Amino acid sequence: MFLESVRWRFLAHRLCVLLVIVAAGCQQTARSLPLDQPQAREACMEFLTAWKDGKKIEDLKPRIIGRDSDWEAGKKLDAFEILPDEKSDGPNLHLTVRRTLKDDKGRATKQEVQYVVGTSPVITVFRYDET
Repeated sequence: MFLESVRWRFLAHRLCVLLVIVAAGCQQTARSLPLDQPQAREACMEFLTAWKDGKKIEDLKPRIIGRDSDWEAGKKLDAFEILPDEKSDGPNLHLTVRRTLKDDKGRATKQEVQYVVGTSPVITVFRYDET
């Protein structure tokens, strides 16, 4: 009886240790994901170049997951420049892009917009609209 009690305590102790280890592994948050800044800049460049070349956002999947409402609305990207003022919030790189869009009538619109780019666990590129 004594040995059985010791065995159960030992197993219960092992189970508790295992649960603590598993719980510690689940503590990864978005803030703890690594950012590869050169890869983020390259991904933004690839994203915008694909748009300028007439590709669809879906053509970038699964390597890059992205969204830009102007691209999805069918506007054409005529020119772009990724400006040097960038900042990291930890897991994301915020980039300012100066771009020229053309609508279906060929009218050009110049603007500066923000893109948020992440590199982990997947590469993501999203236009950030401040509202």
